[in-house]
Amino acid sequence: MALGLIGKLTVMFGADFKGFDKSMKQAQKKLSKWSKSANQIGNQLTQNLTFPILAISAGAVKFASDFEESLNKVRVSFGSSSKSVEDFAKTTLDSFGLAEGSALNMAALFGDMGTSMGLTQKEAAGMSTTLVGLAGDLASFKDINIDIAQTALASVFTGETESLKKLGVVMTQANLKQFALEQGITKTIKEMTQAEKVQLRYNFVIAQSTNALGDYERTSDGVANSTRSLQESIKELGQQFGKELL
Repeated sequence: MALGLIGKLTVMFGADFKGFDKSMKQAQKKLSKWSKSANQIGNQLTQNLTFPILAISAGAVKFASDFEESLNKVRVSFGSSSKSVEDFAKTTLDSFGLAEGSALNMAALFGDMGTSMGLTQKEAAGMSTTLVGLAGDLASFKDINIDIAQTALASVFTGETESLKKLGVVMTQANLKQFALEQGITKTIKEMTQAEKVQLRYNFVIAQSTNALGDYERTSDGVANSTRSLQESIKELGQQFGKELL
């Protein structure tokens, strides 16, 4: 009877162990497949989610870093007059389609050139903000990249004329001389200081660009300006996000 029971138990457990072993092997295969699937999902998440987030974060940090550099340049270039430039830059996205950082960077460039030509920081601040706004309007009016408008307007300080011609502003010596006489200026251009020449060229360019003034606000709903505004808005949002990350 005992041998019969042992034999019965052996047969019973043996069958069960065989079934258990088979089930375990099947479970192991399923677990292996699940592990591979999980690994693939993880890799896909990294590629589709993690990497883009890291890229966006890195871009935002760069925007914020560039903004801080531009702000620092503005404060150095304009000194005690920098507040007016900073306040102006906060309005340029709506008025001229330029992100705050873009406006600060351009103003700093013009301001640095202006003060190196003998303008006071206050004079340079007023001139620079006007030129930044004009760059936005010219980009809109002529349907050109803002960088082209910026390069052309830098001619106010350098005296270079070719880039201005492309925007319809012909700033020859003869035209400047005639303009000076019309303004009641009796001093010849040769007799002028560098600061006076800059002021004359600035007044001439403004007078020759009246058709473009205010063009961005007039046509801000157009496709070209809407696209530029979107790009600059993303840049400004990136600056703000980057500040938080920093």
